[in-house]
Amino acid sequence: MIDRRMLMVSGLAFGATSALAVKPSSAAKRAAIEAIQLPSGFNGSFAYARGGKIEHARYVGMADVEAGKAISPDTQFKWGSASKWLASATVLRLVEQKRLSLDAPITAYLTDFRRDTGEQVLLKHVLSNTSGIPDLLTRQLAKEPALRTTDASAATMVARFGDGDLSFLPGKGWDYGAINWAIVAAIIERVTGDTFPQSVEKLVLRPLSMTTTGFAQPGQPPMPNLAAAYGSSTPPVRKMAPNPSFIAASGNTAGTVRDAVRAAHGIFHGSLLSAASRRDLTTLRWPDEDYALGGRVRPIDGSLWAWETGKIQGYRALITHRLDRSESIVIFNTTDLAQSQLGTWVEAIARA
Repeated sequence: MIDRRMLMVSGLAFGATSALAVKPSSAAKRAAIEAIQLPSGFNGSFAYARGGKIEHARYVGMADVEAGKAISPDTQFKWGSASKWLASATVLRLVEQKRLSLDAPITAYLTDFRRDTGEQVLLKHVLSNTSGIPDLLTRQLAKEPALRTTDASAATMVARFGDGDLSFLPGKGWDYGAINWAIVAAIIERVTGDTFPQSVEKLVLRPLSMTTTGFAQPGQPPMPNLAAAYGSSTPPVRKMAPNPSFIAASGNTAGTVRDAVRAAHGIFHGSLLSAASRRDLTTLRWPDEDYALGGRVRPIDGSLWAWETGKIQGYRALITHRLDRSESIVIFNTTDLAQSQLGTWVEAIARA
């Protein structure tokens, strides 16, 4: 567990590199990436970057096994829950524009939300999964498969599934529930008048030149370079399905390794967010889960790293960024690996 005081002391001067820090060796990182022993049938990508520039990347396997299309720098991967990180950055841009406040109750923006619960739940609670709002949405998905193909909006899902009695007092518990992120998307759409993908594009993707990132969902531009995901490689059995737009904030982002690096550097060391917003983004809200806003912050050998993970169908994503200097490590996989395996590989690269 990371102590909150440790985070504030270690991560206060984002973008500053200590004069005593030892510059990492590109050769060592390259060797660490190339030395990873991959399981048979692995499809995916690895990258190490400094200052937002990829210094070494490894592209392995097939983006489409059946078509014989190899993974390349242009291959797009689904980010899964790492989408929450971009959603949080979008919220913080709106906070800086004084259109949102992390300390405002969600009823300030969703005026038709249940008042006795919504007035207790602050925006920072839904962004950190500490809202206490029960995830009736996920529970119903198992009973009502048609929800997975509905074109209903996030606001519609919130109206239907956001009215449960609180499971715990906001800020006093933690539940990794999809309903939190439907609420985030509904708030962004209500405040901006744009769709959630449009807001993310305007406020995050476009400013960071993330030209190969978008949303793999109905109503969005097709992604011809999106890798297929597999539950089995031999024989190839695909593990992928369309994702409804109401989960856009929690799972529908897709993009290249290059854009993942641009996001990591741009959000934590660029000018996209103010220093205050970066502190808000990385301050732990639930230390037992290392959870901040939209993602985790974890130590590797005494240094703190933003830790953005994703799992959706057969896709796996891990985007990590060292907070005291701009180093990024990205791993994408499309063969249904355990997320812990990606974490083991990231730590080996970070320590090299």
